[in-house]
Amino acid sequence: MYRLLVISFLFFSVQKLSAQLISTSVKSVFLGDKKVTIKIISKQGQNLVFAHVHENESASLAAGIAIIEKYGGKLLTLEHSTDGTKNRNITFNLHGTTYQFDPNRIYTHNDAVLSNSIKVARGKGAVTAEVSNIVKNLSTQIWDELKSSTQIIALHNNKNLPASYKTKWIFWKHIEPESYSIKSYIKSHDQSSDSNKSCSDIYINPEINNSEFFIVTKKIDFDLLVKKRYTVVLQNAHPVDDGSMSVYAASAGIRYINSEAKMGRVDTQLGMLELLLADGE
Repeated sequence: MYRLLVISFLFFSVQKLSAQLISTSVKSVFLGDKKVTIKIISKQGQNLVFAHVHENESASLAAGIAIIEKYGGKLLTLEHSTDGTKNRNITFNLHGTTYQFDPNRIYTHNDAVLSNSIKVARGKGAVTAEVSNIVKNLSTQIWDELKSSTQIIALHNNKNLPASYKTKWIFWKHIEPESYSIKSYIKSHDQSSDSNKSCSDIYINPEINNSEFFIVTKKIDFDLLVKKRYTVVLQNAHPVDDGSMSVYAASAGIRYINSEAKMGRVDTQLGMLELLLADGE
């Protein structure tokens, strides 16, 4: 009985110690009236670096944290909503105008690209140099936490909704196109999207849901995932600069891998990350 108690005590002590090794640090960045919190979750272990920039993509965050707990590493995530919801885009007010932007479209050396990524959501203001510089400061603060990495694994979720008719007023209808998926990288009706223009190679396993795929910037990673028969896109050497982290990381010579899974599928995304980290055989 005494031996059993000792073993149980040691087990729970190790479990408690393991949890204690996980640390969290925060950095606040202010955009007008909005505070954006850059949270870093880390644990000693493997040199893994994860980036999670869309607050509402909770499945990818949960999977990333589970990997950190198991293997160690660092995970960056953003928090900015204050009304109890989780939102993809960041909004802030400045001089009576509300601005909105996607936090995965702000990494660029091109001021025009950055400016175009910021929208006026409400009010009569314009996207001035002041507004762009405020957003640029956020991208700089985020990138400062990642730029020393040799590899960044981005964590994303998508809705992958089919095309549908939307009605606005009684007599006005329009077709809402199919949302983002692996099919976004395939030229449709001889029309190229920015995603398609940035694609060098693509491998699709028809047995895998169109929501689940990887985007990589190195041919070695593409070949490895093809060998593992997982759907994957290789970004080309001259991708469209849309402010995305994948394009910015590639220009900085940093290996970048994006794990995409459908909203809510934590186990699926966790399996994708485990596959990515497993030895290639």
